[in-house]
Parts: sequence; C-alpha cells; structure tokens
Amino acid sequence: MSVDMNSQASDSNEEDFGEDPGDIAGYYDGVASDVEQQGADSFDPEEYQFTCLTYKESQRVLMEEVNTVAAALKVVPSVAKLILVHFHWQVSQILDRYKSNSSLLLSDALVQPSSTCKSVTAPQSLQCGVCLQVVRRDSLLALPCQHSFCKACWEQHCTVLVKDGTGVGEYTASVFVNSLIVSLCFLQSHFQLQLCPGADCPMVIKVQEPRARRVQCSRCSEVFCFKCRQMYHAPTDCATIRKWLTKCADDSETANYISAHTKDQCSKCKHDFCWMCLGDWKTHGSEYYECSRYKENPDIVNQSQQAQAREALKKYLFYFERWENHNKSLQLEAQTYQRIQEKIQERVMNNLGTWIDWQYLHNAAKLLAKCRYTLQYTYPYAYYMESGPRKKLFEYQQAQLEAEIENLSWKVERADSYERGGEGELSASDRGDLENQMHIAEQRRRTLLKDFHDT
Repeated sequence: MSVDMNSQASDSNEEDFGEDPGDIAGYYDGVASDVEQQGADSFDPEEYQFTCLTYKESQRVLMEEVNTVAAALKVVPSVAKLILVHFHWQVSQILDRYKSNSSLLLSDALVQPSSTCKSVTAPQSLQCGVCLQVVRRDSLLALPCQHSFCKACWEQHCTVLVKDGTGVGEYTASVFVNSLIVSLCFLQSHFQLQLCPGADCPMVIKVQEPRARRVQCSRCSEVFCFKCRQMYHAPTDCATIRKWLTKCADDSETANYISAHTKDQCSKCKHDFCWMCLGDWKTHGSEYYECSRYKENPDIVNQSQQAQAREALKKYLFYFERWENHNKSLQLEAQTYQRIQEKIQERVMNNLGTWIDWQYLHNAAKLLAKCRYTLQYTYPYAYYMESGPRKKLFEYQQAQLEAEIENLSWKVERADSYERGGEGELSASDRGDLENQMHIAEQRRRTLLKDFHDT
C-alpha cells in the first residue's frame, strides 16, 4: 500500500479506483439522489460547493483582488501581491486592518519601503554568486548592495520566501515580483484556491469556505480533499490521516506480515463467520459492536515498558488489519461492479430490458463502494481518538455502519450470482429488500459523518 503523501492524491485513483477494469471512480455520482428518492434523509454532510477554474480564469480572480487592494492601500500591484500573500488573500481582513492601522499592516506583511534594486550593468564577473553558473550579463540582477545573482537563483529565493510566509521587501518586489515569482506561488497561498493535484492538470478549484471536503476536477476527474490536496479521507481529518499513513509506512514490514497471514475461508462446509473475529455470523448481529471495538487494557500504564510496547503494537495491528481488509474488499467489490456493468450492457444489447431496468443493481454496487470507502477511513480516526464517551459513541456508529455494509455486500453478491446463474431478474421483493438495504447503509454513513466529520 502506497503511503507517499506527495503522490497519494494523484495515485489513489490508479491504486484503488483507476482506469483498470473494475473502476468505481464515480461512485458518488448519481447514487445520493437515487437513495434520497427512497426516503433517505436529504441532508448530506459531504455536500460542498466548489468551482473548477482554468488557469486563465484563476489569474483573473487574482488580478481583480490585486487591483482592489492596490487601489485601497495606494500601493503598486507588486506590493499589493506581497500583502495578499502574507494574509492568504483575505481581502476583507486586509482592508479592515488597513483602516485600523495602515503602518502596522505594512509592517506585519514585512513590506518596508526602500530604494529600488537595479540591474548590474557592468559586473566584474559573469558568474552567479550562488549557483556559480556562467550567465549573460542581462541575466544578473542585484540589490543596492551590488551583490549580483542570476535570475533563476533570485526566482528560487523569492519563491521560498513567499511559500514560507517570510515576505519579500518592497525594494525586491518592485523589480522581481512580476517577472520572477511564478504565479503558482500566489495560487498556493490563496485560502480559497487549490491547484488540482492530477498529473499535468492546470485546473484550479475555488471555494467560498476552505474545509476538508471532497472535490473533483472537471478536467481530469481527480478526487481529493480540498484542504490538504491528498486523497479524500472523511471522517479522518487531514493531520490525522497524515500521521496514520506515516505510521503505516514506518511499520510496513509488520503490516506486510499481517497481510501475508490472512485467514482462509472455508469453501467446503459453507460456514458463515466473521472475518475479523472468526465468530459465528448467525449470532453475530448483537456482538458486532464488540468485534469492531478495540478493548483497551486499563492497567497498562502500571506495567513494564515492554508490556506497553506490546500493547501499542497490538492496538495498531487491530486497526491496521481492519483498514487493510476494507481496502482489499474495495478491490474485490470493484471486480463485482465490473461484472455487473458488463452483464447490464449485455442484457441491454440483447433487448432484455433497458438500462433503467437494471440501474438499481448498478447503483447498489456503487453505493457499497461509497460506504465501504468511508468505513475504511473510520479506523485511523478511531485509532487516534482519546478514550471516553465520545469514542464509545463513534465506535457504536462505526459498528452499525459496518454491519449494514456487510449486509449490503451480501445482497449485492447474491444479486450478482443470481443473474450470472441465468435465472433472470431478481424478484420484486428481493429487489425491494436490496434497495431498502441501500437506504439503511447510506443513512448509517451520513449519520456518522454528520456527527464526526471534521468541520
């Protein structure tokens, strides 16, 4: 399992929901409305308004704000840009602070008046003082101190200052900003804009209120969290999922060992049992909460360091095993989804009904993936939660969601097997049972997110 935070967002679609057969990349599309028509709660805790902008459109947005601030503060656009970067482009806050104390605003933004810098007209050497590369004379620039460096090094230096929030003085800005600091730095500093992390994608996502919510690029279809630009991870917050993925990377050998020693299912006696605890599935309904909840050792703080280390590893493996098993289930269910897609296409082509006649099964497979994806990310959330009443409530809702997802999974598999066996369409009662289970599972998912999704 890849845990590179720099590549997760752009690679996640390829890893779990990519262009390979079995893709369920659009499992959010259309399913919610289908479930709501069955009477589900219309409130969606994941609903989030955003706009996809082209690069030119995003530049127009930035320039409008630059002109607004420049006019109000009576500064040149290059200085206005630096002030906007420092305050993450919160125009109303800048204007309010300027009215209150204009000098303090400029000081906080680290914009101090000084003489402008100038090009070096007759350098003693054509060698840059930083990279030591030989460059043309017109590529060397210097501040009043006459220390000259090439444009590429100035660009790198100014870019780092902008990204770090250190700021660039007005004397530097007057000559360098427009030509050297790439506009991407300005985009990255804007609290309402995010660059799409898709490979070679130039699109920009714009929102009114920046939150850890799911957004999707209209050009490359990349799905990611707006706040951290990584793979979508509700209900876990951005900082927690980063810690979890880092931990998974650090403990990769242990995780690989666990994955290699998975439990075998019995194909001969057809005994149904819980994959997690091996308990009898028939009597498992009332025990599901206990199965998905880690039982802390209340006396562990009084035991030896070795015992505490073993307990910490035991706890991690408990949550990792469930995280990994749901990831594997998503991949297996993607294959089921692909079979369903192919079967529907075949039946439509043979005039055995229309797409609408079979859409319920297509939607059920998509909703199953949607719910399981959320469930997978409840385990990092639970791992880092402090013990107490709130964690007990979360674990209860997590167990309820897990139980309904497994019920939905069983019904989808049953419907898929029924149709693959050539027995035709499900009966009206079986179809109604499947659609009712969809409603229940989605309700459990929304309830958990409403109560625990990071705001």
